[in-house]
Amino acid sequence: MQRLLARRLSVLAMAGTGSSASALPQLERFERALSSVDIAVEPRVQLVPPAVGGGEWPLPLDESVAVLDSSFNPPTCAHVHLLRSAAARFGVRRRMLLLAKQNADKPVVGASLPHRLQMMELLAREEVEGSTVCGVTAHPLFVDKARALRALCGPGATIFLLVGYDTWERVVDPKYYPEGRRDDALRSLFGTVEAAAAVRSGLPAEVTHGRLHFMPNDEALAAVSSSAARGALAGDDPAAAAEVLPDCIRAYAKEHGLYE
Repeated sequence: MQRLLARRLSVLAMAGTGSSASALPQLERFERALSSVDIAVEPRVQLVPPAVGGGEWPLPLDESVAVLDSSFNPPTCAHVHLLRSAAARFGVRRRMLLLAKQNADKPVVGASLPHRLQMMELLAREEVEGSTVCGVTAHPLFVDKARALRALCGPGATIFLLVGYDTWERVVDPKYYPEGRRDDALRSLFGTVEAAAAVRSGLPAEVTHGRLHFMPNDEALAAVSSSAARGALAGDDPAAAAEVLPDCIRAYAKEHGLYE
């Protein structure tokens, strides 16, 4: 299953990346997007120009968007599966890959943020034409991301914020909030967006509690993680990398010497 999914994600955009030298202007474009957001000011999402999906922003009142928030270090087949599954389940055409400049738990290691944005854009180019954009924010907390997305998408759009189950566990962990403030923060979150979390085997699947949705994960992809992908790339294990990474991401990582 993983190999089949990886093969389907062919290298459509690699011809546009060229050599490491020719990729420099691309990385500068991503650096400008990253520098345009600041954690010291009101939360906002900056779309990375040119926006691959284009279209109208803010969204029309009856429009919906599925937003996959992750560190994308690197993007994996599991990311692709979650985004496509959510779009199908909720009937969403517009999609976004969202990267935060800072992580609530750990420093930035592995691929640089500009390289991550480049890999995200490669994935976006392989989705349904005009459906997917890439965005960046400076704020690591989900309640702030929700506010930033609402400001970008407009007051009437429906926003589905997608996360893996491990990330969802961190969203509800009190340690990430000032003492006694978690419940208020979650009320604010659910008042702004709908949340969808992928679940592992044995956990409730395809269950909705108000504005919280649990989605079943593909069993073949349940063990796929960015850390496993980094290990496969660092160990120069093409077979293992093919199990967890889209072709375009494997080619990009190899070309730029990422995770070696």
